[in-house]
Amino acid sequence: MIQSPKEKLSRTSMSLALLAIFSSFVFPVALPYIFGSVAIVLAVLSKGRRYTFPRRSRSAVIVASIAIAVNTAMIISSILYIMRVMKDPQLQEQFSQNLYQMYGITFEDLMRQLGIQSSAAGSL
Repeated sequence: MIQSPKEKLSRTSMSLALLAIFSSFVFPVALPYIFGSVAIVLAVLSKGRRYTFPRRSRSAVIVASIAIAVNTAMIISSILYIMRVMKDPQLQEQFSQNLYQMYGITFEDLMRQLGIQSSAAGSL
């Protein structure tokens, strides 16, 4: 079966959109933005001069947009959690224990290595 270039673009955009949603859970931060943006651009290009998007391209735009939104929400929630840990001594102690069990370093040592002074840590 011979595919037109627009069908190939549509299929590629859907593949990249699925990669974007997958990478938002496996490799967050950069890859979902890259895959999602390229998927949206390819989906728009697959439209051509028609007035409506092909079904697969429309789905690719939706999936890529969801991947970008999920990735952004995960980044924002991580930043807010770290800000909470920086201010709350009780949460900081719990985080420090978990960090020590997983990586063998305390929160205070981590902050010292990064050159950051947390308000709840006292003297760093």
